[in-house]
Amino acid sequence: MHRNMPRDWRIREYVSLENQAEGNGVGGMDALMIAPSLMGMDILEIKKQIEFLNSKAYMYHVDILDWHYAKNLCFSPDFISQIKTITKIPIEAHLMVEGTDEGIINAVMEAGADYISLQADEVSKNIFKYIEMIRQKDRKLGIVLNPSVPLRYIESYLDQVDLLTFMGVTPGFAGQKLTNCVLDKIALAKKLRKSEGYHYQIEIDGGCCVDTIGKIWESGIDVMIVGRTLLFGQDEDISRAWDKMEQIFDGVGAALG
Repeated sequence: MHRNMPRDWRIREYVSLENQAEGNGVGGMDALMIAPSLMGMDILEIKKQIEFLNSKAYMYHVDILDWHYAKNLCFSPDFISQIKTITKIPIEAHLMVEGTDEGIINAVMEAGADYISLQADEVSKNIFKYIEMIRQKDRKLGIVLNPSVPLRYIESYLDQVDLLTFMGVTPGFAGQKLTNCVLDKIALAKKLRKSEGYHYQIEIDGGCCVDTIGKIWESGIDVMIVGRTLLFGQDEDISRAWDKMEQIFDGVGAALG
């Protein structure tokens, strides 16, 4: 049974980092924020698609995959530096790199990433050192939890997290089905944010499709990462693809009432 939603079912468009700093982009927004995963873009049309999305997207999600953490390869820090030349929208670098260390963290920061999202299970040993590195560069800290990793795993530094991402699927590949236990963790994270005064935004990565976005929304997310399923695969033309995605969200919102 769906509960009555306290937030409007609509997509919030781009919010600058300055406005985020003033509290206009923090958790608790009454609208859904969209982060396109550039992994799903048409590589031959990147510039055209970015130029359109610059007025629509809340942030860009860039996966850095090394084939070892997950069996896929995707993007490098150099890709981020190239994207920075055609956008002012915040870029989140999601590091799915075995042996994540100072080198790769510095590389994505130097390339221009605004959010540095680290896999909790990969960085726990040196997390406080990495947090200090990210703060010194005036960047935002993202922490990513795989479906099997409990929220309590990061309780010692949850107060320092700016973007808390829940993997809705096993990392590495698009098109997987949502792991439903993740929704309970999202609901707990939202509850803790309110009770403890934490400031993180809540994001979901993976498992988002027409059949799941309603219950994902209701669990308490602020930001939804979208790829080929909801956005880029809807139409070859990015403008029409965005319109079709909005129609999907409108339809689900109407059904939820």
